[in-house]
Amino acid sequence: MKHALWLLAAPLLVAAGQDAAPPAPLATLNVRQADGSYKLVERLDVPADHKIHDGLIAMEGPGWESDKVAYRLYLDERNVPDIYGKKLPGNVLPTIGMGKDDYHSMAPWGQDIFQVDQSLGMGGIGVLRNGTATQLGKAKISARIFNTDRAATVLVTNTGFPGEGGGADLSTTYRIFAGSRLTNVEARVSGKVPAMIAGLTLHDGVTKIESPKRGKWRYFATWGQQSLAKDDLGIALFYPADEAASTGTDGKSLYVQFCDPRNLRYAFGAVWVQEPGAPKTEREFRKWLDDTAADLAKQPYVVGAAQKTCAAK
Repeated sequence: MKHALWLLAAPLLVAAGQDAAPPAPLATLNVRQADGSYKLVERLDVPADHKIHDGLIAMEGPGWESDKVAYRLYLDERNVPDIYGKKLPGNVLPTIGMGKDDYHSMAPWGQDIFQVDQSLGMGGIGVLRNGTATQLGKAKISARIFNTDRAATVLVTNTGFPGEGGGADLSTTYRIFAGSRLTNVEARVSGKVPAMIAGLTLHDGVTKIESPKRGKWRYFATWGQQSLAKDDLGIALFYPADEAASTGTDGKSLYVQFCDPRNLRYAFGAVWVQEPGAPKTEREFRKWLDDTAADLAKQPYVVGAAQKTCAAK
């Protein structure tokens, strides 16, 4: 079967006002060993008896970071990302979450700044079940990480999650480039494929923002005092307009449903006011949203024979 190919491009550093190349991004996966210490690994097949909060995996899953922001993925039935706000440009994830620190409290590098609960988190993939945006559910899970000077990549497979009348399989690639706030996502679903969605947590009291109904890439986002540091945080999900069947909310998550539930392509990004160089106001955040959508529209993309698109909206 042929799939669509997203030819991702590194961010334009000149447009970002940077003279020198930013630090290389990094994907991290630290796993507890028999002696209680943690070891950086490149691959993990999650044991069937793994439980949420059992301490097997530092940060509860793999993480990936650029000089601007860090994300981690819950490597369990939740299968949604979280945000670590960074106050320093260097890589910080290799030293976090191994039982010797509280990453929910402010540290010199920053902290975990997001509350996920039962939502789709920061750009998580889920299933629309009876009109509710739900997390993926139990599955056989494995993860791999890849690092280059240009990009950090996390590949996660969820085999046998609850699909439409049977088990379904999901393979997802998360990639962040040096100098970027965006995580680029590509996913493939097979088996008893359900209604696949991706979305964002919808916190109380935030301002909801939607892109204009034009352009190849669109977005939905929120801005407001939704960080665990009790200050302003902007979160956004970007999607190709002709691959989205609809957008919606169930009151806990904002989401996009895809025309072709077997092939998902989108990007997400976070902006925290304590990050050096980050937008500090809603107006600046809105400009970042528009500029990012325009940049995404310039990236080359080859559509395979199996890819379904919707009529342009």
